[in-house]
Amino acid sequence: MEILASKTNIKEIFASNWARFVEKFGPLIRPTVFLNVRKVLLCKEGLGGRLFICPKCLFSHFVPFTCKSRFCSSCGKIQTDVWMQKTEKSFPNVPYQHVTFTIPEQLRTMLQCNRAVTLDSLFKAANSAILKACTPLGYKPLVMAVVHTFGRNLGFNPHIHVLVSCGGLTPQQTWKKNNYLPHETLKRLWRYNIITALRAGIKDQTIKNNLPDKVGELLNELYTKYKNWYVHIGKRLNNSRQVVRYIGRYTKRPAMASSRILSFKDDVVTFWYEDHKSGKRIETQLDVLDFIGKLVTHIHDKHFRQIRYAGLLAPRIKAAALAL
Repeated sequence: MEILASKTNIKEIFASNWARFVEKFGPLIRPTVFLNVRKVLLCKEGLGGRLFICPKCLFSHFVPFTCKSRFCSSCGKIQTDVWMQKTEKSFPNVPYQHVTFTIPEQLRTMLQCNRAVTLDSLFKAANSAILKACTPLGYKPLVMAVVHTFGRNLGFNPHIHVLVSCGGLTPQQTWKKNNYLPHETLKRLWRYNIITALRAGIKDQTIKNNLPDKVGELLNELYTKYKNWYVHIGKRLNNSRQVVRYIGRYTKRPAMASSRILSFKDDVVTFWYEDHKSGKRIETQLDVLDFIGKLVTHIHDKHFRQIRYAGLLAPRIKAAALAL
């Protein structure tokens, strides 16, 4: 099937090739993937709608129902805007630091095969590292974390974006300002937390070990290699509005916007992405079934919470902490 480059969108690609993908990979597809793809394929045209008619001039206007799926490029954008508007009103208005935690490439397959357990572990490891690093500094910060599973080339690259306040509450219930986070301490704590969680999960069999003969050796090796554990302390965000809009880029949206697709011809999808290191635009091609497979990999399981809070924003103490 051939679709003109200027009019290509993800929904059309799925509509024409989803049945083939299911026929080939059906037993491996997670239930949440079936649910979200079905929503996207039915969005607007297949979900009915509501007809409005003016009683005076009889002018009519039909408004179709939308799917509300985060995987939908249209609905995902709308949900993100709604979330930002709602969160911006209640988010504490102080400066924040953006910290990104990533894992070594050698562990990605294990995390992908055990996503329900390991993505939770990423949150716990990152939040714990932040809180422990701030304890010697004499305060508890506000912490919001977001998981991101895709890189710009659609590969499975799970990492955590954390927004941490530049300061926090001291034991004396006063606000202490701070613009410094100990980078090496964060790397050490992050590495320790992840390796410990994986070892525990493999031992109690909550994590399926896809490297039965070499996993112990691999974890020991990665534990001793600091350079494989990338923790980036990024730019400072000066107020809550900047924070909410910045983190909104990482939530409720699909892995790729249709605008990045250059063409779909002869079962080959051509799209572009910006290389993170060089900043250059790179064009790449994928077989349409590979393209679909990479996209659906990043659909989260039902009820998975992509945004989590810790420190003074932890649900059990948030109300009392924000009042102080």
